Amino acid sequence: MRELHRRTALMIGLAAAFAAGTAAAQDRPRRGDRRRRRADRAVESGRSNAPHTSISTGSDPKQAYDLYAGAGTGPVLAYIHGGGWSMGDKAMVHSLPEYAQRHGLTLASIGYRLVPQVTPREQAQDVAAAVVALKRTHPGRPLFLMGHSAGAHLAALVGADPTYLAGVGLQPSDLAGVILLDGAGYDATGDRGNGPAGRLLGNLYSEAFGDNAAALSPTLLVRAGVRYPPYLIFYISSRDDARGQSEALAAALTRAGGQAQVIVAPDDSHRDINVEFGQAGDAEGERAVRFILGR
Repeated sequence: MRELHRRTALMIGLAAAFAAGTAAAQDRPRRGDRRRRRADRAVESGRSNAPHTSISTGSDPKQAYDLYAGAGTGPVLAYIHGGGWSMGDKAMVHSLPEYAQRHGLTLASIGYRLVPQVTPREQAQDVAAAVVALKRTHPGRPLFLMGHSAGAHLAALVGADPTYLAGVGLQPSDLAGVILLDGAGYDATGDRGNGPAGRLLGNLYSEAFGDNAAALSPTLLVRAGVRYPPYLIFYISSRDDARGQSEALAAALTRAGGQAQVIVAPDDSHRDINVEFGQAGDAEGERAVRFILGR
């Protein structure tokens, strides 16, 4: 019975955290409405009252980042929200503003256009546009790119495929580091497990990547001869594919001459690792700040 409860909780957590369903859901308006309401609640629950300024990076309202006020003079932490590539909002920062204040960081939360309006390729371009804007306005400051879930995929993609930063005059080594919080789709062509969670991921990948899964899989795009930033990769133990996806990305980076650390968050759910990150005493947040500050 305990195992049944665990599997049920995992499915509920995955469904809510990735915030997406199958393509058939488009034919069921009431289910679509429920998804939108759930996504709206997720945005509101993650919203912070910390003062910030929204800065546009494109013609679409989603192409913008929020820069949080603070006296931080240390590294810039640029966060990318999750939401199954199709939902979510840059307002979903939870405890990150306080985390940045506590450690002398400057926090930016990056928005991007959503599936089905665009694909993850254009989303990665939106992230790269925010990165170059932050580099220009914070010269000489190390910039760390961090994402959760689909946002972790986009962070990994921008850091691994030089195409995106090259489009704005940068290269992967211009990032000081990449921090991934239980991402998905590092290899969107790979095994996702045989259970319900694997089928859910399969639906998400089909909706987001279509026929371009390999071309949008960071693990498959790592190449020798490219200078990569160091990666810090967190994953949760309760998701079947999480360890394999994380370790395969780290192995690809290491083979190419880069550095990558993979760390399990044994007691966290997919939601917890994001919501609790940055709270005082949170193990993953404290490990990440050592990575950021070089301790």
